[in-house]
Amino acid sequence: MNSLRKTFFDIKNDLRSNRVTLKVFVINYVYNSQFRVLLNHRIGKYFSNSSFFLFKHLGAYYKKELIVKRSCDISYNAVIGKKLTLPHPIGIVIGDKVLVEDNVTIFQQVTLGSHGKKSREKQYPIIRSGAKIYTGAKIIGGVTIGENAVIAANCVVNIDVPPNTVAVGIPCRILNKKE
Repeated sequence: MNSLRKTFFDIKNDLRSNRVTLKVFVINYVYNSQFRVLLNHRIGKYFSNSSFFLFKHLGAYYKKELIVKRSCDISYNAVIGKKLTLPHPIGIVIGDKVLVEDNVTIFQQVTLGSHGKKSREKQYPIIRSGAKIYTGAKIIGGVTIGENAVIAANCVVNIDVPPNTVAVGIPCRILNKKE
């Protein structure tokens, strides 16, 4: 279960300010949609993991608000690292057991999820630190996106992407960053 202290620490990291004040919080809350998405997710996750029934319902409320207002569906079972960047946080779907490490950038309409095959056990992607995932990319199944890898727009990834490479196309093929 997430502790309240860890939840506050994660929210403070999402603010990306050296000095967190009430003014910084309010300005980010009002004008920064990326912060609002992460705030809703982190508070909702804390509440949904509570054993108190009212808090569980608050967690469900935050989840609904995230889906209805931002068109984002981020599972409370996903592990989200520090300094996740969502430049345009609309239509992002992050599945159940997805692991997103620190300093990852995810653009709009990205899906990180399982392969969906009923005959096999569900597997979810692992996104390593520094990866950039551009608009409309779909990362499906138990694949690993390496550190500092780039996933091109509208790419469908169903294989592992090595560190410091670029994945392009449907289905994806791997290029070196210098190509």
